[in-house]
Amino acid sequence: MKFIQTIQQKTGFALLAGACSLMLLGSCNKELTKQDVQENIEEAREATQEAEEETKEALASREQYYEDFRAQKVKELEDRSEKIDDRVKELKKISDKEGNTRASDDIKSAIDELQREKEDINQKIEEAKSIQETDWTSSYDELDKSIAQIEGEIDKLEQSLEN
Repeated sequence: MKFIQTIQQKTGFALLAGACSLMLLGSCNKELTKQDVQENIEEAREATQEAEEETKEALASREQYYEDFRAQKVKELEDRSEKIDDRVKELKKISDKEGNTRASDDIKSAIDELQREKEDINQKIEEAKSIQETDWTSSYDELDKSIAQIEGEIDKLEQSLEN
């Protein structure tokens, strides 16, 4: 709101100064009447009102853009999280088919750890949906890094199972 007030003040001052300038320039050619001054003031007020409305519309548009952007990014995180679920399920299937029980136990333990980390990420995604815009970017970055880390761990497990 302080931003809006600052813009309104600056816009109002600029318009009022412009109206006064017009009045002074106009007075060079003709005699300035009270009606001229009142008309100029009214024009300045109308211009100020229009500028305030345009500012409010621009801010509303910016906020909508931000909300849309945030929703898109949360959706991307959710999609990646779902892919991790699918990959973990596939790892479980592969590890269940393995003949070496010791290696299989290690893999199952790693898979269980991945699932716990994934559950933490899902919880953080839900929390990120309600975070204020000023705090959201750092939460997104943290989630993005966490998901990338799990994806990397899954890649390593998949490679170890292929060997």
